[in-house]
Amino acid sequence: DKLRQKILGIYRKDYWDFGPTFACEKLFEINHIKLSDETLRTWLIAEGLWQKRRKGRKHRLWRERRHHFGEMTQMDGSRHAWFENRGPECVLMGYIDDATGTKYGRFYPYEGTIPAFESLKRYIKRYGIPFSIYLDRHSTYKGWAKMTIDQELRNEKSLSQFEEAAKKLGIDIIHAQSAPAKGRIERSFKTDQDRLVKELRLAGISTIE
Repeated sequence: DKLRQKILGIYRKDYWDFGPTFACEKLFEINHIKLSDETLRTWLIAEGLWQKRRKGRKHRLWRERRHHFGEMTQMDGSRHAWFENRGPECVLMGYIDDATGTKYGRFYPYEGTIPAFESLKRYIKRYGIPFSIYLDRHSTYKGWAKMTIDQELRNEKSLSQFEEAAKKLGIDIIHAQSAPAKGRIERSFKTDQDRLVKELRLAGISTIE
């Protein structure tokens, strides 16, 4: 009972909005207390600190993953209060390899051409040039300018600066028709907005630097 009260006290102070599984990880990593997530979940429910959550199952037709690393990379920007009230909102430029789930990300003040170029350059330096990039139809990534007569005669399409650069690198750009189509990176961001935000809080981080 003494240990139970101690753990509940730590939870109320430091992990008040953590799920039982994540809280157990942090209790072991930071507080050096080993406890099963089921035990903690039972204690939290009994104290009214956590509610059982039933996840409704939605039928989705999952797209099969690519078979090899580098075959396709999903890319997107997520604007969020990453530093909560300790700093301004910013954008996480995220990348996830479709075959392996390997993740990469960097923070920027906004989502635009320069952050897209800079983050892709860093991604390439670490992992090499991907065969294709799957992203949304944000104006940074897709050209919306009206075609010139010369372009129409040559049967060309208007490209954004990002598409032009990708073309020179031999990267095939694929534009998703909807947010659910980019399911893997969208789910990755959802996890980051929960866990990463809390990690940043515990570390006292409040700036991109």
